Amino acid sequence: MTVYTLNAAIAHVQSCGTETTLTVAAAPELAPVLQDFVAEGGGAPARGSDVCAEITVDAVPTGEIAAADADVWIPETDLVLEVPDAGLADQWEHFATSTASDAVGLALPEGADTTVEIDFDSTAIALEDPRKDPASLVWIVIRGVDEADVSGETGSDAVPVMSASEVRRRNAEASAGLEPPDGYAQIGQFEYPMLVAADLDDARREAAANLLRSYSSPVYTNLLIEAGFGPAVPERPGGSGSAVAAALETWEAYSSSD
Repeated sequence: MTVYTLNAAIAHVQSCGTETTLTVAAAPELAPVLQDFVAEGGGAPARGSDVCAEITVDAVPTGEIAAADADVWIPETDLVLEVPDAGLADQWEHFATSTASDAVGLALPEGADTTVEIDFDSTAIALEDPRKDPASLVWIVIRGVDEADVSGETGSDAVPVMSASEVRRRNAEASAGLEPPDGYAQIGQFEYPMLVAADLDDARREAAANLLRSYSSPVYTNLLIEAGFGPAVPERPGGSGSAVAAALETWEAYSSSD
């Protein structure tokens, strides 16, 4: 989706010294929020900036970012940068730690009491391949992984690991009857960092800065709330490059023994 911020720039009563384009690849669940925000003037030049941008926001699954032609990338978590052999840490650099948040944890059956402490060690957990599923990646980095999680022998009663937005989507599309992770069912969160291409030119970098500055607008906050997302968070959900590598090594060791 392409939207224009040039009219918003005129509203700032300032001329555009530089006009450029900015392509934003965002996690599919967050992309509609950004599209609506930019359509309402988000990304217009801040005071002191004369860079006006034609902003395109595309929904890009994290596993498909290598094929995307983007200047800015907003994935679910920056843990994906630390996946070994992906090369993403060399291609992208941090611009902002967080632009929104969403709970990650167990998607219990609808109506489950999440105020009651959960014995994670005795609960059968259903994980997806963490190299492709950011929620599973967050889980194994924070909670670890065992053979049952990988083998797929957890049975039909296994509790899936999801983000709150994925639960909402599955409930809407397939009447999945799941409870968004909350209380004791939540183990972490997506922080939706803002990343920019390492080789981004100065004009597009300034356009990205204008977009980031505009997130302070109540318009953006209201759009996040309406879509079910939380505000930006000050810290990532936990883990480091070595933690990600170690967790994936354990996952793959169990996978190869199946």
